[in-house]
Amino acid sequence: MYFIADKIVNTLIRKGLIQLKKDKPVIVDFVKQTLEQDAQREKEIDQKTLLYIENYKEQIKQENIDQAKFFQMIKRKIAEREGFVL
Repeated sequence: MYFIADKIVNTLIRKGLIQLKKDKPVIVDFVKQTLEQDAQREKEIDQKTLLYIENYKEQIKQENIDQAKFFQMIKRKIAEREGFVL
């Protein structure tokens, strides 16, 4: 995750979108932590989505619902309800 965070910070600097007021490693670490927290929150939303779908498993089968599309739809709704932007 450090590599991605470093690349993000480098791109922002190169494009003149940010000016560092702290040492670059501090900023990269902050971005890395933010990415990790977001990844963890998304995993939690995935788990909530799977639990929701499990409750409607039979109905999904009976109505021949596309599970991948249904998963994405429910995930978006849960994320929105929790104030998380996917």
